[in-house]
Amino acid sequence: MKNVKLISFAFFMLNCFIATAQEEKKSSETKTVSQPFSKSKDTIAAVKVPSVNVQLSTPNNKVIICAPSKSSLLNPPLTILDGVIINAKQFSEINAKNIESVKVLKGVDATSLYGSQAVDGVIIMTTKK
Repeated sequence: MKNVKLISFAFFMLNCFIATAQEEKKSSETKTVSQPFSKSKDTIAAVKVPSVNVQLSTPNNKVIICAPSKSSLLNPPLTILDGVIINAKQFSEINAKNIESVKVLKGVDATSLYGSQAVDGVIIMTTKK
């Protein structure tokens, strides 16, 4: 039983470290807009809602999603790109400049469309065609 607690604690500490590293990143740019999506050719509007913060990272044009608490990192939201559910590895390979729109669904809206797998919310992204 001690080994299980130690592994759980190590996993928790790893998540804390990752969350802190993302929150302290100085090379990212966050924009808050009044319109939900940006049609600009070179930029993506950052989406800021109470539970999710989407940022455009400058060095590699990767998308970073920061959760407001460490516990929300343990249950990431369902991520959908162009109508297809994607995993964390596929998400990390997305170039932010190719994203046309981002929509965040929470609660009943998310679960009514995607069922129990969307209990932690849904991030729906569409790419430029």
